[in-house]
Amino acid sequence: MAAIDYLREHGLSARVRGERIIISPRSSVTEPIRQFIKLHRLELLAELAANDGETRRAAWDVSIPGYGKRRMIGEPCTHAEALEHVRGIWPGAAIE
Repeated sequence: MAAIDYLREHGLSARVRGERIIISPRSSVTEPIRQFIKLHRLELLAELAANDGETRRAAWDVSIPGYGKRRMIGEPCTHAEALEHVRGIWPGAAIE
């Protein structure tokens, strides 16, 4: 499991500001989570950098040839992840 996914499972989000990792909501950070962040700091930084600010959304509009537009709703994912999932089901589909 990716380090960022561990935080999301605990209802937390992360972003980078300079060399620091900002976790929100701060009030939900327990001591075990604080230790996890310290142990996985470099992994978190790498994952956040790889995401490169790309937005994760729970809903994406999908154009499916022959079916028109639909809305895909599920776990938050990036545009690339949503497109990969949709094209696994409908090869010619596009994400808007």
